[in-house]
Amino acid sequence: MHFTIVTPCYNAEHYIEATIESIFSQKALHTGRATLEYIVADGYSTDGTLGIVEQYAKRFSHGTVHIFSEHDRGMYDALAKGLKRATGEVCAYLNAGDLYSPHAFDVIIDALQTHALKWFTSLQTIYNEKGQVVSCHIPFPYRSRLFQCGLYNNITLPYLQQESTFWHADLHQFVDFERLAEFKYAGDYYLWHCFSQQTELKIIETQLGGFRIHKGQLSENNAAYNAELHSIARQPGLLDKAIAFYDKVSSYMPRKLWQRSLLEKLIIYNHHTQQWVTAH
Repeated sequence: MHFTIVTPCYNAEHYIEATIESIFSQKALHTGRATLEYIVADGYSTDGTLGIVEQYAKRFSHGTVHIFSEHDRGMYDALAKGLKRATGEVCAYLNAGDLYSPHAFDVIIDALQTHALKWFTSLQTIYNEKGQVVSCHIPFPYRSRLFQCGLYNNITLPYLQQESTFWHADLHQFVDFERLAEFKYAGDYYLWHCFSQQTELKIIETQLGGFRIHKGQLSENNAAYNAELHSIARQPGLLDKAIAFYDKVSSYMPRKLWQRSLLEKLIIYNHHTQQWVTAH
């Protein structure tokens, strides 16, 4: 299976190496189960970022590495340029500093053998600056209608963790990359808004990737993020708010009490069959 991962970055010399290591060390690449197209969309860095990337690119033998460095309007402008170049079947983006689990690609390949997944995420994982896991939990199943009205805003309901999320390249036809490039903070939500109009988000009960917390991240500006989010989403109605309240309460309940329709969005590992199966 062919993967495309995009890393938009700017002056990321302190963080880019760990991110590249987590991508290039994927077990599926070294066993031949997967190939990788890695795209680094650099905003014309003035530090050692490009030198680090180029050194890794010279040693990489399990796919291709594309590096371009030019002035841009921000992270999502760089991301849009990278995604437009993507040739992989499965795509994602990972910012400098964030990390993938070593078996992420293997899990995705295994899950796709039994499920027609178009858009999927996993356990929400947080790393500290040392790369140590400090938080890991299963998110409550997501609903497309609540993406459409912007209720995954970390106030009503939690954000979707981008670092744990992958999608099929078919969904790119529904994304306006010129509009994506205009965002400063909530470009990820714009992608989720586009994807949620076409398919349901599924959750694989495993660790695919995670977010590493360090100072100075764009994600620290929640107010600006939510302002852009609301420029995308429609206004929630009473039914939307009622469903969101139900989901927030239900997220604290044991899984056996979840609605069957929500359990169908959760994919778990069956040790008897050694396959990824629907939870219901």
